[in-house]
Amino acid sequence: MSARTRTVASIVSAVAVLSAGTAACTSGEEASSTSSVLTVAAYSQPTLQANFNPFSPNALRGTVGLVYEQLFDFNTADKNQFMPGLATKYTWGAGGRSVHLSLDSRAKWSDGSKLTADDVVFTFTFMKDHKLLALPLTTAVADGDGVTLNFSSPGYSQIQQIGRVAVVPRKQWATQDPDTSINRNPMGSGPYSLGRVTGQQVSFQARKDYWRQSVPVKQINYVTTSSTNLLAQQMVRHEVDLSYAGIPNMKSQYLDKDPAHNHLWPIRASMKPLLLNLRRAPFDNVHVRKGIALALDRAKVADAYNPGVYQAVGPTGLTTQSWGSLIPDADKEPIAQNKQAALQEMAQAGYQLKGGRLVDAHGKQLTLGILTVSTFADAMAYAQEVADQLSQVGIKATVPGEAPSAYVADEGKHNFDAVFGDAYVYGSNLYNFYWSMLSPDSPQSVIGWKDAGTTAALDALAKADPTGQAQATQALEKIMTDQVPTVPVVVKGTPYMYSTTRFTGWPSEKNPYTTPDPGAVSGVYAEKLFLSLRPANSKG
Repeated sequence: MSARTRTVASIVSAVAVLSAGTAACTSGEEASSTSSVLTVAAYSQPTLQANFNPFSPNALRGTVGLVYEQLFDFNTADKNQFMPGLATKYTWGAGGRSVHLSLDSRAKWSDGSKLTADDVVFTFTFMKDHKLLALPLTTAVADGDGVTLNFSSPGYSQIQQIGRVAVVPRKQWATQDPDTSINRNPMGSGPYSLGRVTGQQVSFQARKDYWRQSVPVKQINYVTTSSTNLLAQQMVRHEVDLSYAGIPNMKSQYLDKDPAHNHLWPIRASMKPLLLNLRRAPFDNVHVRKGIALALDRAKVADAYNPGVYQAVGPTGLTTQSWGSLIPDADKEPIAQNKQAALQEMAQAGYQLKGGRLVDAHGKQLTLGILTVSTFADAMAYAQEVADQLSQVGIKATVPGEAPSAYVADEGKHNFDAVFGDAYVYGSNLYNFYWSMLSPDSPQSVIGWKDAGTTAALDALAKADPTGQAQATQALEKIMTDQVPTVPVVVKGTPYMYSTTRFTGWPSEKNPYTTPDPGAVSGVYAEKLFLSLRPANSKG
C-alpha cells in the first residue's frame, strides 16, 4: 500500500469517499428496523464488483479485517501503540535481519480447523513468489511458538507492512492465482463470514464460532453511496451508522441535528504540505520556499472548510500529539505567519514588493499556480485560502483546479508550480513518511528533491533499530526546517462520523482504543472496532 494518496487509484478512491451519500433503500430500511445490523457508507460507485481476494487492490472492504485477519498493527489514534492480531508480539533479531512473530494459538479458520504457523509461512512465501511483498524477505520458517522472517537487509522500517499481511489458509490458496482470483467463497479466521452480495451492498454475518470472543454486532452492511447531500440526510435519519466521508458543514448538517447521538472524531494520520516544483525557478531557491512558509496562516487554512477536521502543523511535518518527544521545542508549533519576515526572505532571492506586486529585478511578478482537484470542494477551499494568503505578500497565486485524471497526469509529468492535495501518511515508523515525500527513488515524490544529505539520513533511519530511530529522525527534521523541501501546512483529518443510536462503545478522543476505520486502511482497526461495539439496548 502506498504511503501517499497520489496514484490514480487513490484519487479515484478519494472521489468515492468525498462523494459518499445515500445507501440503497433496502439497506437503509434493514438497518433502521434491525438493531443488530450496523450500516457503513463505504462506496460511491453505482455497482460493486464481487472480489474477496485479500491480495487484490480491488478487494471489497471488509475482506481484510472481517473475513481475513492480519498479524498486527499500530494504533494511529493513540501514539502508535501495538495492536495484536493473529500475532501477539514480535521480536527483532540479527540486527533487524530477522523478526520472530509469536502467534495466538487459539486462532481457527471458519471451517473449524486450526490456523497454524504453516499457514503464515505459506502466506509470506506465496506473496514473495508472486511479487506481492514489498519486503526484502529471503525466507519464512516455522519456529517455536510462531514464525521467523529473515531479510536480506534490516527490516525495522517495514514493521507495519509486516503486521498488515493478511494470513490465508494454505489448503484454499495453494491452487489459486492471486492476480486473477475473485475468491467468491472466502474462508478466513476473522469474526465474520460473507453474507449477501448485491450490486449495492455487501453484508457480513457474525460467526458464532469465532475463536477470540463472541461477536456483538451480528450483521454489518457495507453499502454504496452517491452524494454528500444525501449522505447527510441518511446520517441524520440514522440509516447509516458510520461514515468516513466529508460532507459540507458537518456541524450544522449532522452534529447539531442530534448532539446526543451524532458524533465526529477526525483522526489525523497524514500531513498535507504545499509541494513546490523544485525543478522550476524560483522554487529551487530556499529563500523563496522559506518566504512562502512564513506567509501562511496555517490555522486559517485548516479552518477553510469544515473547521475542526484539519489541524495546523509545525515545520517538521510531525504532530506533537504523536511525535512530540522527537521534535525540538523550537519546531513543535506551526510557524507563525510573518509577512515582513516573508518579504525579507524573498529579498534574499532577489524579489521586492512594489505596488503590491512581488517582482524580480526585471519587474516580473512571482506567480504560483496551486494544482488541486476541482471536484473536491474541500480541497479547492483549502488551496484557495493558501493562494489568498500568498497574494497578500504580492505573489500572483491562482488555483487551477483540474479533474482527477488530469490532476494525476500533470503531477506525474511535473507540469505544475505547486500541488496542494497530496497527503503523506505517518505510519508507525517515520522512515516511510519522509522517504515517500523526499526520496528521488520514491514514486510518490513529485517535487524533484535530490540531496545527498537527505539520502544519507533516510538510509540511517531505515537501518536504525527502535532505540536509535529517534536520533535518526532528527536529521530529517532538520532538513525539513533548514532547507524546506516541502512546506508543511496541515495535518489531514479523516472525518469519522458515527451514531450511537443503535450501537455504543465507539472509540473517541477520550478512549482512542482504535481508529474507527471500517477496513479501508487496516483490518486490525476494523476488527477491533466491531468487536468492541455493543447494541445500544444491550445491558452487557
